[in-house]
Amino acid sequence: MGLSLPDKKELESILKIDARELDKMITFSRKLVPSQGSLYDFIYGLVVGMILGNYLEKFFLKYKRDPDNDELIDIYFTLSLRSPKIRKLILSNL
Repeated sequence: MGLSLPDKKELESILKIDARELDKMITFSRKLVPSQGSLYDFIYGLVVGMILGNYLEKFFLKYKRDPDNDELIDIYFTLSLRSPKIRKLILSNL
């Protein structure tokens, strides 16, 4: 069945990253960056992980369950559509 329209809108609102929020995430990431790998990849993974974790927590609190397979497909598909924009925002702020 997938995500309901209100759930999709909530996910979209979480995916709209404010430049100030991104600056905070980048500053935080620079303090945690591992000794191997690139800063860019680390920041991207952290930002996407924070977005996904934020949405999944809200979903769980609302429905008292984890998303089913159809809902997860919708979540990851929506995230994949927005990931180029997230990458571009990160690159422009590095």
